[in-house]
Amino acid sequence: MNSTPAITLFGGTFNPPHWGHLKPLKQAMTALDISRVGLMPCHIPPHKKLINVSAQHRLAMLDILCKSEPSLYIENIELTCNDVSYTCNTLKKLKEIHQCTLNFVMGTDSFQSFKSWYQWQEILKLCNIIVLNRNNRPLNKLQEVTQYISCGPNDAVSLADKEALSINNGIVVSCHFPTVAVSSTLIREKLEQGDYQYLETGELLPLEVLEYIKQHQLYERIKP
Repeated sequence: MNSTPAITLFGGTFNPPHWGHLKPLKQAMTALDISRVGLMPCHIPPHKKLINVSAQHRLAMLDILCKSEPSLYIENIELTCNDVSYTCNTLKKLKEIHQCTLNFVMGTDSFQSFKSWYQWQEILKLCNIIVLNRNNRPLNKLQEVTQYISCGPNDAVSLADKEALSINNGIVVSCHFPTVAVSSTLIREKLEQGDYQYLETGELLPLEVLEYIKQHQLYERIKP
């Protein structure tokens, strides 16, 4: 099993995808010597409101990103299932398919609420977790975690730790790099208000994604 390279996945709604997702991810990939990451859009998120943009549009926006970032690809396994997107079930399926170590990327808020996730202890038996730690917040310590690793501008990850990530499960890496002050919620609010000028600087999301959103009139407030 260990001869197969580890697979790293970044799950989320990507509604829409933005630099707050991508820039810290790319920094973590460089620091941890990860060559490829699969962006894994969920179908029905268990912890969020229902998504107001179709899976087809979210896939199209991710496809735009992946065409400009060869190190990223789309893993659409959750969109092929009509059930709620429970990470534990998804990782089990991927483990059966690929027979290799899995790394799962999430944000700080998701990890801080991790104990509310469906079968969270089982998730730690299936993968390692890479936390894109906004503002270098202290993470909740879980006794089920086999090892915590700090990764940032002043915290180099040793070769031994990188090798452990490729063959073990239950490790949590806290990646604290400078982040972009943006969220999908903020972008949707600006789009509902028709405030395109605020977004056209390209600082919050790729301009190609914004052009797609404008072309298909996504997130616009429905006029009475």
